[in-house]
Amino acid sequence: MKKIPFITALVCAFLLVCISGFLGFQYLTLNGRFQTLETQASQLKNNNAELKTKLSDNKQELEDKEAYLESQNEYISELSQKLDTLASEEDPDSPDSAEEEASGSSDSAEDSSSETENGNDPYPNLYAEGFGSGETEQATEKIAYLTFDDGPSSLTPEVLDLLDQYDAKATFFVVCKNNEEYAEYLSEIVKRGHALALHSYSHNYNQIYASMDAFLSDYEKVYDWVIENTGYTPSLFRFPGGSNNGSSYVVNEIIDELERRGFQYFDWNVSSGDGSNLTTTENIIDNICNNIGNVKHPVVLMHDGSGKNATLAALPTVLKRLSEKGYKFRSLDKTVPSVHYR
Repeated sequence: MKKIPFITALVCAFLLVCISGFLGFQYLTLNGRFQTLETQASQLKNNNAELKTKLSDNKQELEDKEAYLESQNEYISELSQKLDTLASEEDPDSPDSAEEEASGSSDSAEDSSSETENGNDPYPNLYAEGFGSGETEQATEKIAYLTFDDGPSSLTPEVLDLLDQYDAKATFFVVCKNNEEYAEYLSEIVKRGHALALHSYSHNYNQIYASMDAFLSDYEKVYDWVIENTGYTPSLFRFPGGSNNGSSYVVNEIIDELERRGFQYFDWNVSSGDGSNLTTTENIIDNICNNIGNVKHPVVLMHDGSGKNATLAALPTVLKRLSEKGYKFRSLDKTVPSVHYR
C-alpha cells in the first residue's frame, strides 16, 4: 500500500514532463508559424509598395501617351483632310474634275475682279500697306528669322525680354485671344521693334479652309483685332499648319486673293519641333542649332502660345549659340525672300 503514492507521484511526474514537452513543442511550432506569418506580412508589404510604384509608373506612362496622342490628333486630322482632298481630286468617276476646277478658278478670279471693279468687295478694308512683294536678295551677313506662332500668351513678355538681351528682332504670327491682358502684349511687340503678323482668328482648320471666303472672313477678324489694339497694319501672314494644309485649290485661291490685296505669306524651313507637347527643351535646341546652317535664309518656327514652356526654356541657349555662330536676328518683311511650300 505504501508503494501506491510513490507510483502516483511517478506517474504525475511523467505526465508533467509529457505535458511540458507537448506545450514546449506547441510553443515552438506556434512561434515558428508566427515568424513565418511575420515574414509573409513583410513580403506582402514590400510587394504592395512595389505594386504601388509600378501603378504610379504605369499611370505616368499612360498620361504621357495620352498627351502624345492628343498632340498628334491635330496632325492626324490634317493628314486625313489631305487624303480626302487627294481622293476627291483623283476620283476616276470624275475625269472632268480638273477642267471644272480650272474653269471654277477662272470664274472665281473674274468674279473677284468684277466685284472689285463694281465696288462690291465684301472686305473693303482688308488691304495691306504696300502692294506686292519687294523680294531682294539679302547681303552676305548671316541672318536668322525667328518666328513665334499662336501667341500672345502669358509667355510672351518673357520671350520679349530674352530677345531684348540679344538685340534680337523676331516675327509674331498671332491668333486672336479674348483676353485684354494678352491683347496689350500686341502693342508691346510693336513697341519693341518686332514684326506683328497674322496667323488666324480661330485657328480652326475645318472652318477656315472650307473656302476662300471662309478664310477671308476669319482673316479679317484677326486683322481688325490687331489694328484696333495697336494701330499697326500687318502685311504678313502664315497659314495655320502651313500652306500645304487644306485643299490645294482653296489654298491657291486664298494665296492669289491675299497677294492681290498686298499681303505676303511665309512658311518656314527650320522647325523647332515644339508643336508637340512632348518635345523637350534639349530637342528644341538641337532641332534649331543643328539645322539652321542647312538653309540660306533660315526662317525658324517656334511657338509662344500657352503651355510652350519648353520653348521658353530653350530660347536663351538658342540665342546664345546662334549668336556665337555669327547670326543676327531680324524680323520678316517683304524684302525677305519668301519661304513657301508651294
